[in-house]
Amino acid sequence: VFANLLAGHNGFLTAALLAGALALLDTRPLMAGLLFGLLAYKPQFGLMIPLVLLITERWRAIGGAALSVIALSLLSTVLFGADIWRAFLSSEQFTRTVVLEQGQTGFYKILSMFAWVRMWGGPVPLAYAPQGLVTVFCGFALFHIWRRAVSQRIKGAALCIAAILATPYSLDYDLMALAPAIGLLAADNLTLGFRPYEKAMIAALWLMPFFARALPALTLIPIAVPVMIAALAMTLRYAASRAPGASFAKA
Repeated sequence: VFANLLAGHNGFLTAALLAGALALLDTRPLMAGLLFGLLAYKPQFGLMIPLVLLITERWRAIGGAALSVIALSLLSTVLFGADIWRAFLSSEQFTRTVVLEQGQTGFYKILSMFAWVRMWGGPVPLAYAPQGLVTVFCGFALFHIWRRAVSQRIKGAALCIAAILATPYSLDYDLMALAPAIGLLAADNLTLGFRPYEKAMIAALWLMPFFARALPALTLIPIAVPVMIAALAMTLRYAASRAPGASFAKA
């Protein structure tokens, strides 16, 4: 919250759309899809959402998301003209090479495995390799979690974490998307009981944004990626041990 307020950025909107879509997914899938589709304004966080909707065969939600994206695209074209798409496409190379790969933003600010490798002096191809492995791990984790009969709260928390972890470009204000994950994990554990390490893991997710930018700026030691990987691994453990629980909306 503090990072987002100081930056004056859009983390609140990202978290609200993600949380709202999860809350409505079981009861109003079309509306949930519309909210997921609105997340297209930050397309880097949409890598894992289509995967989850496809593997769980939520066709109404997929339809809602497609409708939302199409409507936004048409509205933008009508309001601002077709040239916006040429400008959008031409900006992609600059964003990829200068902002991400060359680290104009500052590698200590970017909370991804890619930025971690680049911050430590690794070349661009080497940085993409572990980022690809992390993204594959996110997809693997979500596939196994969402295909199992476990609490919807665990599934939702896993998606929130994976959405941030899977992209090579996210900043500390984007960690607002962890707020639904923390709430869902806490609600599930309050219902079914905490193991000793689970309180510590949820606390680490909550505290990590305070240090996510400052610690690597001072010491070159990243903290966000290891914490999120550990949290996603914890949800995988949940999937193997927890019984079915409440819906998202009841969390």
